Amino acid sequence: MKVAIVGAGISGLSSAHYLRKLCSEGNVPLELVLFEASPRPGGVVDTLKNGDMVLELGPDSFITSKPWALDLARDLGIEDSLIGVGYGCKKNTFVYQAGELHALPQGFFLMAPSKLLPFLRCGLFSTGAKIRVLLEPLVPLGGDGDESVCSFVRRRFGREIFDKAAQPLLGGIYMADPEKLSLLSTMPQFLEMEKRSKSVLVDLIRNPPTSRGESGARYGLFLTPVEGMSVIVEKLCGSAEFARKHYKTPVVSLKKSERGWLIVSDSGEEEFDAAILSVGADAAGLLLSDIDPQLGTGLSGIHYVSSVVAVLVFDKKDFRGLPDGLGIIIPSKEGMNLVACSLYSSKFPGKSGSGKVVIRCFLGGELNPDAVFWDEEEIKSVLREELTRVFGFDNDPTEIYIRKYKMSMPRFALGHKDDISVVMHRLSRHRGLALCGAAYLGVGIPDCVHSGIIAARKIHMDMIR
Repeated sequence: MKVAIVGAGISGLSSAHYLRKLCSEGNVPLELVLFEASPRPGGVVDTLKNGDMVLELGPDSFITSKPWALDLARDLGIEDSLIGVGYGCKKNTFVYQAGELHALPQGFFLMAPSKLLPFLRCGLFSTGAKIRVLLEPLVPLGGDGDESVCSFVRRRFGREIFDKAAQPLLGGIYMADPEKLSLLSTMPQFLEMEKRSKSVLVDLIRNPPTSRGESGARYGLFLTPVEGMSVIVEKLCGSAEFARKHYKTPVVSLKKSERGWLIVSDSGEEEFDAAILSVGADAAGLLLSDIDPQLGTGLSGIHYVSSVVAVLVFDKKDFRGLPDGLGIIIPSKEGMNLVACSLYSSKFPGKSGSGKVVIRCFLGGELNPDAVFWDEEEIKSVLREELTRVFGFDNDPTEIYIRKYKMSMPRFALGHKDDISVVMHRLSRHRGLALCGAAYLGVGIPDCVHSGIIAARKIHMDMIR
């Protein structure tokens, strides 16, 4: 069996790994050929090593509440190298508001408290907002259809909770406008809470999501390889045992052929029994528009947003104003370009080098789409000005690393889950063709791995039938 893997991000490489595993178990001969438009594998996974620093310019960790990334780490033999987040450090998330940093109350989970006393004592929210949250159990249930994150939070908890907590927290995760973001496709657990207990607040208090005293993000559930996230990419490239790897080689056309599929790229034309497309949904839509116009249209309708990641390194002895926590979020109402700051050297002291403060900054997203087009000097100027406001001091970095990710994050719009169901139903009609990537099951590393697993299973089943 000869299979093309189109796209060398985590999803595509995971599909290759698991397809190799399935074929090995069934003694099915397999030849894998990789096509990647960029000069390197990994997609948004990008680790930079500098002396004793291991810096992440893409995702810095993966969550373990979804099992697929941790299972993959075990498969690749790197489980023992995984480290947790911020041991010995308070796992606070801070909200920047009107020139001050306010810690989210202990047990606050994305949009609501799971512990009442810390929430009621918190100085971030007004008395009126706290009363509104306490009255949430009286709010009528919503309808059965999809609902935006913004609509759901405002309906159940009020505008202030949305503006000061949910919008910056969820905007930082998805880099999207919560008014256009599907709750069903991003955080269906809150819909389940509403239906199960007729109150999100009651459900969270009965079943708190964490017991580690965290606020905001569930930091205790995250792991990272001490060697860097790119070690996952390196191990996947090895385990897949590609016959050939074509970098800087975008696939420009995909056609059905007598054997299965004809791939046309800068390397020429080549026939395959099967193909796994691990490219953006919009790019996959273009490749499939002639083969299946309905499938192509469905894929092309998935929209993406851009972001900028900047990693700043400071000398610890000279840094002032560092809060005792792991992250800072900035509500869009503050009118700043910064979306969030991750206090990387507090999160991962073992990866940050000795005597350093490392901060990862996020800009852009759907609410600030122009940031990705700024030149590096403009980005540095914005960072210098806004970080001075956030920390209260003008701290001078010794190094700054910037990555721009143009149209790299899928935005799960209202109706996304139903749209993807239609796409996958159409896809099932095409033997030897699979899709995987962040656009289908979720944007996190575990979701991407899961997507790759499903693609591998489809190809394996198609080929042995």
